[in-house]
Amino acid sequence: MRYALKALDFTEDAAMVVCIALAASLVIIQVVLRYVFNTSIFWAEELVRYTVVWMAFIGAGMGVRRGKHISVDLLQTFLPERQARIVAIAAAFVGCVFAALLFWYGLALVRHAFAMGQRSSAMRVQMAWVYLILPIAGTFMLVRFAELGHAFITGARSARIDVDHLAREAGIEPGD
Repeated sequence: MRYALKALDFTEDAAMVVCIALAASLVIIQVVLRYVFNTSIFWAEELVRYTVVWMAFIGAGMGVRRGKHISVDLLQTFLPERQARIVAIAAAFVGCVFAALLFWYGLALVRHAFAMGQRSSAMRVQMAWVYLILPIAGTFMLVRFAELGHAFITGARSARIDVDHLAREAGIEPGD
């Protein structure tokens, strides 16, 4: 299991690097072509747009992995460990449900787009390939939320929020 999670870490990181490199390269090429040569690549903006969408969904799974999603941690800060653990497990369960729904309905959208043959306006690729990020991201996030819930259940991760650690991470000395 640990190797599968490491492979998922690598896949997410590599996909994000490829997407960022592709989007940045295309934007730079477009700027040079427009302002120096007075021309452009007609499909570049569309590809950059879809790449940014893919980055957002890949980043959602990475945010779960690193614990960087926005959240309301007030309860977990002041509750005792046992109750904080229950809240954290419930939150992880809700995340799993959301990720499963993202997978399920994303897959339905991909199937529908393939059946309808919808194509993008500039690149003329089937939109199903663009929508494919939805079930992929749902799978990644489901694994991450399940991993998080398992860590809370087994006690491998504390459910209480360490306010002093958060303050130091933000560059504030606790007690200031």
